[in-house]
Amino acid sequence: MTDCRDAEHSTESSTQENMEEYLEVMTIMEEVGISQVKISAIAKHLGIAPPSAVQMLRKLAKSGHVVYEPRRGVSLTDKGRSIGTRILRNHRIMEAFIFQTVNVDLDGRVGCAIEHHMTEEFTNTLCSWLGHPRKCPHGHLIPSGSCCATTTKA
Repeated sequence: MTDCRDAEHSTESSTQENMEEYLEVMTIMEEVGISQVKISAIAKHLGIAPPSAVQMLRKLAKSGHVVYEPRRGVSLTDKGRSIGTRILRNHRIMEAFIFQTVNVDLDGRVGCAIEHHMTEEFTNTLCSWLGHPRKCPHGHLIPSGSCCATTTKA
């Protein structure tokens, strides 16, 4: 077990976390049937300027996480979808945990900070403890994980 005094306590998000946010947003958009996402939609969702979004999406394309087509949009690769789904699962499991234990909605900023640092083992432990919920408190499906192969609840 790691002592919390040894943990990194930076309040600034890392480049990795920023990349994961883009992939999570695109995963959410895929959920509603948008596979070719417009740059302006991503920028609006993240509250940033479109040129900033283009810069990050080019990096994500170079690393094989997305397919970027100028003036058309961007789509996830399997590699990007895997990461986006993991982050989205972490977020929704944490929302379910906070709601079930203290009966409040998870603050978006807090959830965003936590979701990037959850290991698969930790997420699966929370998911199992919660009884493998299928939906977050907002009614959105929680992507299944390796712990959800047989038992789930609504």
